[in-house]
Amino acid sequence: MKYFIRAVKYFVYFALITTLIVLALVLIGAVEGDINSIFEGGYNALWKMALFFALVAAVYPKFGFISRRLETQTEWDTMRSKAIRFFSERRYILETEAEDQVTFRRKDLASRITKMGEDRITLSRTEEGYVLEGLRKDIILYATALEDN
Repeated sequence: MKYFIRAVKYFVYFALITTLIVLALVLIGAVEGDINSIFEGGYNALWKMALFFALVAAVYPKFGFISRRLETQTEWDTMRSKAIRFFSERRYILETEAEDQVTFRRKDLASRITKMGEDRITLSRTEEGYVLEGLRKDIILYATALEDN
């Protein structure tokens, strides 16, 4: 279900960004306000764009979000406190804390909006060690830094 919700969010995000760009072009006078002059094929182009957005939105969550195992032998209490300190230095706040898991969210609203509310990072303790989950670019950056600390 989480995957589906993310795909819908990205579809809406792509459609909204495209609408804002077209609206800005119309407002500054770069294009006429007629849909037939904006897009080749007029209204017929809209369903093609929506189909393209749907395809990209359906695939993006698969590649945009990852879980990465951390290569460390640190005890859970030490790792948890280290993660809390580490993420607070990077403008994250502790969202939830359970026995084997902590989650963090961005502190500032602007960052949360630009990430469409998908700013959550989860550190979990598993039988094999620790797993960090979230946006791919954040996880790659933070996992490496947490392993090195």
